Amino acid sequence: MLNKLISFFSWNVRGLGHASRCDDVLTELIASRPTFACLQETKLSQVTLMKMKTFLPVRLSTFSTRPSAGSSGGILTMWDAKVCSVTHTIGHVFSLTIGFCLDADGTFLNLTNVYAPTVSSEKSTFLSELAEVANSIAGPWIIIGDFNLIRSAADKNTDAFNSSEADLFNSFINDLAILELPLVDRDYTWSNHREVPTLVCLDRCFVNTEWDAAFPNNTLSSRTRFASDHVPLLMTADTRIPRSSCFRFENSWLQHPSFTSMVSTLLSQPPSDTDSHTFTQCLKKCRRALHVSCGHAVWGH
Repeated sequence: MLNKLISFFSWNVRGLGHASRCDDVLTELIASRPTFACLQETKLSQVTLMKMKTFLPVRLSTFSTRPSAGSSGGILTMWDAKVCSVTHTIGHVFSLTIGFCLDADGTFLNLTNVYAPTVSSEKSTFLSELAEVANSIAGPWIIIGDFNLIRSAADKNTDAFNSSEADLFNSFINDLAILELPLVDRDYTWSNHREVPTLVCLDRCFVNTEWDAAFPNNTLSSRTRFASDHVPLLMTADTRIPRSSCFRFENSWLQHPSFTSMVSTLLSQPPSDTDSHTFTQCLKKCRRALHVSCGHAVWGH
C-alpha cells in the first residue's frame, strides 16, 4: 500500500475582520503547511475572493464555509486541491463535514470541522447534531475543532467543573465509539489571558475506528499561542506503523544449529576495555552479531 502522510490544522481564530489577524493566520498556515485546515469563529458572513487572499495561502485556496450569524460564529474548511477531491458536503449549525478522496490511491476520508456553542442549553443540541452526522459517515472519520466541553476536572486549572456536561460529553464519545487523540505537548488549549488565568482544554481531535485502521500513526501537537485565546492544533496522520529500533531476542534463534557456536565464539573473545565493562561488551557483541545475522535471514527470519 502506498504510504500517505497528511496533516490537519485547526484553530479558533477569534474573528478575521482585522487585517492583523488575517496576517497572523496566513503566517501560521504557511509555516504549518497542512493538507487540510479548519478555522472556527471566523465571524465572516461571506468569504470574498479579495478577503480570501488576505489569510489563505494559494495552496489552500479551495474551501467550504458555514457563515457566521451576525458577528459571531463561522466555520471555514480549506484543503489542498492537488492532493484530494471532494465527494460530499454536510453543513449543520455547529459543524461542517466534507468527504474527500485522496488522489494518490483513492482513499476516502471524512473531515468534520467543529465549533460548538458556549451556551450550556445548546450543548446537547450540538452533540445530537454530531450523532446525526455520525449516522451518515462511512469509512475513516476525523472530528477536530473547538468543542467547548471538557471531559474531566483535569481539563481545567480551576475548581469550577460541570460534571453533568462532562458526563454528557463522555457518554456521547462512548456511544459513537470514537477515540480522542491525546495532545502531546500541553494540557490546556484556551486561556482568558488574565493575570491569574483560567486555562481549559477545549480544542480536541477525535477519530473513529476505521480511521485508526487506515492511518495507524497519528500525532496531535500544538503550535505557538498568539493572537487568539486558543492554541492552534496540528494533527499528522501516517499510514506507516512506527517500529521500535531496540533489539529483541527471538526464541527461534535458539533452535538454529549455529547459534551455540556463534555465541560461544563471541563470548570467548577478550574485551578491549577494563574488567568492569567485560560483561557489557560481550553482550553488545552478541547483540550486533545476532542483529546482522537476523537481517541476512541466517536465523530463518
